[in-house]
Amino acid sequence: MKKIKTGNVEIDADEFNPKHSKFRVNMFVDLDVVDEIRRVAAQRNIPYQTLINQKLREMFLDEVTLEDRVERLEKLLKKRA
Repeated sequence: MKKIKTGNVEIDADEFNPKHSKFRVNMFVDLDVVDEIRRVAAQRNIPYQTLINQKLREMFLDEVTLEDRVERLEKLLKKRA
């Protein structure tokens, strides 16, 4: 069981940052989609749930990961070569 600190506790500035808060979501997803998500996540050595969260963030919050930016640049350079 996690011990809860009481009294005067220092709180970090980003303690309540929504990016660090999690909300459980249960949904049905096609098996072929889940297989592909797990395959890509395994290639990147990250949990598949993390990959799903990253992709949702990119899609709905217009956040682009450094990995995706590098990938796009590599594709552009290959086209020019």
